[in-house]
Amino acid sequence: FEMGSLVQFVCFTTVLPQDEFLHAWEPFASGFLSRGIERIILSENAERSSESAFDYVSRNLWDESRFERAFPHGVRGSGGLGPIGVLQAGGFRLADAVNVDLAGGPRTESKVLCFLMARNGQRENARVAIRTALQHPGVAGTAIFLKDGDARTDRFDMVVEVYCREGAIDEMVDLLRNTTTLFVTAAPVVIGAYREVAEMGVEAKR
Repeated sequence: FEMGSLVQFVCFTTVLPQDEFLHAWEPFASGFLSRGIERIILSENAERSSESAFDYVSRNLWDESRFERAFPHGVRGSGGLGPIGVLQAGGFRLADAVNVDLAGGPRTESKVLCFLMARNGQRENARVAIRTALQHPGVAGTAIFLKDGDARTDRFDMVVEVYCREGAIDEMVDLLRNTTTLFVTAAPVVIGAYREVAEMGVEAKR
């Protein structure tokens, strides 16, 4: 993983079943690939009925200079593709990783994704508290991403990704919810359980 990499999170809400969503998503993702993206991992919310989290989240790994060329004015906040709502969470940098390879293919474990906005001046405290809390036997891998200064959107400034061992997902959701409460603004923490369901990458092009 290169330090000159940026990770873009794109969040989707939709009532479409998985096959129809993937059919709509693939050309959208292919368009990104042609602009120099290195790896896209798409995750599906394990409880699509729950209102609190995004139905799908795409984690896009970019070379920084290509990201800047693709989004010279930053990423647009949100939009839609017909029956699919799209929220651009923005560009992030990897701050902490344990047993996570962003350039690798999809993993089989369930994972928790947590999006939050730390209170002013609290982001580093939040990162340390989360990292400490995640030293837990139920955790198989973790990544903590911090909002890149120039790519700031107003919704989130930190994303936490936690791969969970069998049976640990509910506990990890609660753990993250409780750990982040102290550090976040009034804006809600968006947290959910996910599975990685699709990928695209330079060598994974169909």
